[in-house]
Amino acid sequence: MKNEDKGRVYFMDEVIVRLCTREDLPSVVDLMKELREVAHGEQVSLNDVNKVFEIMETLPEIYLNMVAEISGRVVGFISVIFYKTVFHKGGTALINELIITESERGKGIGELLVQRAENEARRRGLDEIEVGTEKTNEAAQKFYRKCGFDEEYVLMGKEFES
Repeated sequence: MKNEDKGRVYFMDEVIVRLCTREDLPSVVDLMKELREVAHGEQVSLNDVNKVFEIMETLPEIYLNMVAEISGRVVGFISVIFYKTVFHKGGTALINELIITESERGKGIGELLVQRAENEARRRGLDEIEVGTEKTNEAAQKFYRKCGFDEEYVLMGKEFES
């Protein structure tokens, strides 16, 4: 599959999507800094990410973390949670984080990561895949609509003070 955009041509087989490893975590921290620019949240450190990743990797039935790389450089990250609900008997996949480095956005890499997450959710027999974005992040909303997501309901949140 060929993807042409922003002056660069990628053949999607040049983009490797694979499970995230501990060696990828410094790159993931860098990507999270870019995510923080559009999604309001706390800055994360490598130590913070290591602690969370250590828990996640012990529960592969619940967590899936993948990276996209080009020529050995991590350019994207997706984190997915799989959970059961009473309403959706098969369960739900939730994209918790998705970030593509700014220089590689618009080239199909995010869509590839979303498709891999969706494939895994289907393989596990889940009923749906969901995602939430900040209300003000119109670029992310446009991206997810392009990937086939629609607005089914309103996700509300309550942040706790630390």
